[in-house]
Amino acid sequence: MQNKLLIYIPNITLRHQYIFKVLFNELYFIEYSLTDDKAAYLVSEDIKLNYSKNNLCIDEVFIESNGLLSEKEINEIDINVQLINNQSAFFAATNENAYPFDLFAASFYLISRYEEYLPHLKDKYNRYKAEESLAFKHGFLEKPIVNIWIKEFIEKLKEQFPNINIQHPKFKYISTIDIDNAYLYRGKGFVRSIAFLLKAIGTFNFEAIKMAFLVTTNKRKDPFDTYSLQFNLQKKYNLDVRYFMLLGDYGINDKNLSHTNSSFQVLVKRLADLALVGIHPSFGSNINKKKLAVEVKRLADIQKREVNFSRQHFLQLSLPKTYKRLLEAGITNDFTMGYASVLGFRAGIASPFAFYNLDTEQILPITIHPFAIIDDTLNFNMKLSADEVVGKISGIIEEVKQVNGTLISIWHNDTFSEEGVWRGWRNVYEDMVKLIKA
Repeated sequence: MQNKLLIYIPNITLRHQYIFKVLFNELYFIEYSLTDDKAAYLVSEDIKLNYSKNNLCIDEVFIESNGLLSEKEINEIDINVQLINNQSAFFAATNENAYPFDLFAASFYLISRYEEYLPHLKDKYNRYKAEESLAFKHGFLEKPIVNIWIKEFIEKLKEQFPNINIQHPKFKYISTIDIDNAYLYRGKGFVRSIAFLLKAIGTFNFEAIKMAFLVTTNKRKDPFDTYSLQFNLQKKYNLDVRYFMLLGDYGINDKNLSHTNSSFQVLVKRLADLALVGIHPSFGSNINKKKLAVEVKRLADIQKREVNFSRQHFLQLSLPKTYKRLLEAGITNDFTMGYASVLGFRAGIASPFAFYNLDTEQILPITIHPFAIIDDTLNFNMKLSADEVVGKISGIIEEVKQVNGTLISIWHNDTFSEEGVWRGWRNVYEDMVKLIKA
């Protein structure tokens, strides 16, 4: 009985090994093996998948290789995005007997972030701009296109070979919350409190002065202390929640409480009792890489637990440098893959995957967890009102559900606060969760 997949590749490279492992072991699970032995392939009784330039036999699935996975260098590629099987796709086949496009090379191009190794413009924070990406330019950024491609391929494979054993993924939601500023007034210390007071007086913001006084005298809860609400929602909806704590030294872009502050340490321990807590590497750690190890140790010492996952503050991600630095600091899971300016799937995928370093042609032992939805983007970049958010993100949520992917959102503790720019947003998170859980 045919239930295993034999994949013929004339010259097997690490790129081949990587992409088949991601698609056939991590997104789906299919028992498969690779071979470069044409004779053995032709006489095999396994289900045959031919990934080469030419069709070899009748009883096979033929994917015409465009050659990208056989290369060992980074080159400018002229890509023609077309509508294939009613979806955006590229690397179209020239052989009429082949599958319509090379989904393995196309998937590798997106997942490896091949385009980010090519010359490109950066934003003011030295980040790759979404507008530079193929997905943005061709309008498929808000689709988990790799998941869509492989799902359609698997369905056709199953139609042709009903006995093939395939384990399908299940939809998963991970709620992630960044703590950039644990409290608005509490625990800021003498110097920062005086600076706040002078600024408030200068802008005649006497309401803020009153609130700060009430908070510091324990007569009012700090506006950013929204953690009980978060815990209640976590319990109510049985959420998988991850927190990311900023423990860098104070700086123009790093303004959390000091890691030595007792209120901050109590908060970290409280969060760690109810969820997983990872590091939010500071803006400064991207300038001085020695700071990263210091920040990881600070968190580990406070929560008395190993730290192995992270998300970059300001989503500062430079490939492959950031991932190499994280590995050196003991981080094996990162949640930074996404854009700060727009929603969607930076790597074209809504599933965790191992990172392929194109500079060295190596698979790095770090798992990438891409996010698709972020509160700051909805508010500051897209300028949506609280009432408009669920309507906007419903399409992305449904896309991920359709492919049984992993949906990851980013929220912040102050988004729940009803303070300043977040007035009216307190219930948006729960509205989003209800839609996800529906």
